[in-house]
Amino acid sequence: MRKVLHVLFFSGFLAMGAGVHSAWAGEIDSLLQKLIDKGVLNASEAQEIRTETNEEIVRVDKQNEENYKKLAKDNLPDWVKNTKLKGDFRLRYQYKHEKADNDLAKDTHLGRIRLRLGLESKINEKLLAGVGIAGGSGDPRSTNLSLGGADEKKTVVLDYAYAKYSPSPWLSFVGGKMLLNDALWEPTDVIWDTDITPEGGMVQLARKLGAGTTLFLNGGVLIVDTDTSTDADAPAAYLIQPGIEHKLTDGLSVKGAVSYDAFVNVKDHVSSKYSSQSNTGNTAKGVSSYAYDYKMFNPMLELTINKPFVALGLGVDFLKLHGEYAANLAVKDKASGFSGGFKLGSNKVEKWGDWQFKYVYAMLERDAVLDVLPDSDRYGGATGIRSHEGEFTFGLGKNTFLGIDVYRSWSTTGARQAPETLVQFDWNVKW
Repeated sequence: MRKVLHVLFFSGFLAMGAGVHSAWAGEIDSLLQKLIDKGVLNASEAQEIRTETNEEIVRVDKQNEENYKKLAKDNLPDWVKNTKLKGDFRLRYQYKHEKADNDLAKDTHLGRIRLRLGLESKINEKLLAGVGIAGGSGDPRSTNLSLGGADEKKTVVLDYAYAKYSPSPWLSFVGGKMLLNDALWEPTDVIWDTDITPEGGMVQLARKLGAGTTLFLNGGVLIVDTDTSTDADAPAAYLIQPGIEHKLTDGLSVKGAVSYDAFVNVKDHVSSKYSSQSNTGNTAKGVSSYAYDYKMFNPMLELTINKPFVALGLGVDFLKLHGEYAANLAVKDKASGFSGGFKLGSNKVEKWGDWQFKYVYAMLERDAVLDVLPDSDRYGGATGIRSHEGEFTFGLGKNTFLGIDVYRSWSTTGARQAPETLVQFDWNVKW
């Protein structure tokens, strides 16, 4: 009877101790040992009490943790609870071999990094805001930072800051310095470099017609240069892009659009210091003036096939075939371009062994598009070029992957075509 009373008393004591803090577990072990030494408990009984006590401690600690989380969540504003932080880091080795019109060759080796941090917050059911910072110099087509300069500190710039208001599921208004996919859908970066974050206001429409068809429309106005008292006709861009996405079968879908991007007041305007100085009249970036406006007509098409090689026993998740055409309607000669290519592999590169490969062939005549828009890695972002690109990405684990991107490009305006080979080896980390 005495033993039972001691056990009941001690068990209650343990329960109270567990409710205070799990650190009491060490003291409980010492007390159990003393009770064994005095013959109140045997080893088996002590072990049983120890096991039950540890389980109770774990249960109480877990319940307390859940209570703390709930208390914190209940006392936070909704917009804080609905805020997401994302980012990525990329380490790059870049090699470029180029040959000028005089046949002189030059090799360049660079170490580069890219850091991007973004915050997105759902203010309420209809309003979303986003802000992002990145390394860079202000170049609209690059957030890379070259290593070197005797360990100088690197600069960070505002990458984007925008708000999106969606009064209905099929209608959104976006304003500020926005992400490119809030302005346009583009299957490749031949016309628009994916690092560009346009500035202005856009309207997005997307309406489902049945289970397998969606109609969409992007339209709006972008600010190209600041309107000042000394520049009454500042360049601006008017964009409209109707498109359709249709699911033909469970394994086959198609997406297409036609864009009209009218860059007005560009003619006779001084070029940007970040341009590729390849359009007619733009012989010195930031100094010379453009000879034409750029009213770009741009149809595009993308065909997606799911499990394309399942009959061959190959585990390829998807195959995409894409093509684009571009024509500057404001110019008669040397004002068109096109691209074609494919992409295949895993749906996402998010774990070890996931992979993707893409190939793009591109050709842009001198005045096909404004020379501050195309992919900056394809012959320096210039127009008047033709180029092959192949890129392979391989997953190393969750949120980290390797990539190799190779460009082989030529000028179509120089006497000797000045060929260029660009090779980029990347290690990417996301969070």
